[in-house]
Amino acid sequence: MRRSIILLCFVLCLIAFWLMRTAWEPKEAKKPSSTPQVPSTATASISTSTPPKVEKASAVRKPLKISSKGQVRLKPGESAVLGYWEIAPGMNGMAIVTPETTPEGHVKMMAKLLHLSDAAVADAEAHDLFPDIFDFENYSAIGPERLRELQTALQSKRGVDMLSMPSVVSAAGQQARISIGNSNDNQLSLGLRADPVAENRGYDLSLDFQRLE
Repeated sequence: MRRSIILLCFVLCLIAFWLMRTAWEPKEAKKPSSTPQVPSTATASISTSTPPKVEKASAVRKPLKISSKGQVRLKPGESAVLGYWEIAPGMNGMAIVTPETTPEGHVKMMAKLLHLSDAAVADAEAHDLFPDIFDFENYSAIGPERLRELQTALQSKRGVDMLSMPSVVSAAGQQARISIGNSNDNQLSLGLRADPVAENRGYDLSLDFQRLE
C-alpha cells in the first residue's frame, strides 16, 4: 500500500512537472495563412495601325458642250459673222464664214475663228457684231469692204487671237463640218450648209457652232 502511494505521488509529480514546463515555454506564433498568389499574366496588347484613308478618285469631268445654231441670208460676196460673249472672263468669240461658188457649181466655204478681248472689240468698233446684253449670240451679214476693215483693225490690236480653219467644199444644200482642237484639249466644231437663194444667187447659210470645254 505504501508502495502504491509512493508511485502515485511520483506520477503526480511528473504530471505537475510537465504542466509547469509547458506553461513556461513560449507559444509559437501562428503563421498567417498565406493566400495562394496567382501568377500575374502579362497582357499583350496588339495595336493594329489604322489603315490609311483611301480618297475616292475624283470623277472624270464630262466635257461642257456649248452649241449655237442660226441662219444668215447672204448676197453674193457677203460673209456670215457669228459673235458670242465671254468664252472666258473678258474674252469674246467670233466666227466668220465666207461662201463662194466654184466654177464646178460647188460651194467653197472659208472660215475663221477669232478670240477678242473687250478692249479689242471696242477699238475695232465691232460691238454691232456681238449679242445684246440679254442675248447669247448674234448672227450678222457683212459685205467684203466691212470684212476687210474689220480684219485690218484686228490685226493691229492686242488681245486678238485669230485662228483660220481649213476651207471646205460641198455641194449646195449639203451639210459639211469642220473640227479643230487646241493645246488645252478644247474642241471647236463648225457645221455649215449653204442653200441657194434663187432670186439673188446668194445663200441661206446655216451655222452649227459647237464648243467642247
